[in-house]
Amino acid sequence: MNKNNLYTLAGSIWGLVGLFLVVRGAIMYQAALETQNATQTALAISIAVSIIIGVVKGRFVLSKTARRNKSRIESIEGPLKIHHVYAKSFYILIAGMIALGVALRTFNEYLGGYVVVAAVYCGIGLALMVSSLVYWKTEPQPAAEENP
Repeated sequence: MNKNNLYTLAGSIWGLVGLFLVVRGAIMYQAALETQNATQTALAISIAVSIIIGVVKGRFVLSKTARRNKSRIESIEGPLKIHHVYAKSFYILIAGMIALGVALRTFNEYLGGYVVVAAVYCGIGLALMVSSLVYWKTEPQPAAEENP
């Protein structure tokens, strides 16, 4: 395993999880229409808000996290293992996010219904997909200083 493999794995995971969340959000939008009688206007506003929040959060928040993780991978010495793809503390955060997602789905009616929960899912999913681009970009190498 080399550093480029870890970058590819990290970016793939973020992108695929993001896609999964967007698909789950789309399914919830469908459920909002069918079981909770959501209006087309509520749906349109929810989708627009999720896109805006997803792009902004992906570009300005999660991209910083991805860059820090990429730098962390770059600084790892010695043999690289697959578990080095993310820091140990990040795995705890992932478990918390999964639990939060289950809670959002379970208590969706108290939060405004599937229209709201779908917006959260789609927004976070889009943010993950946008920020996963950090792992695919190659950083420019610093120019070598010339000695006169």
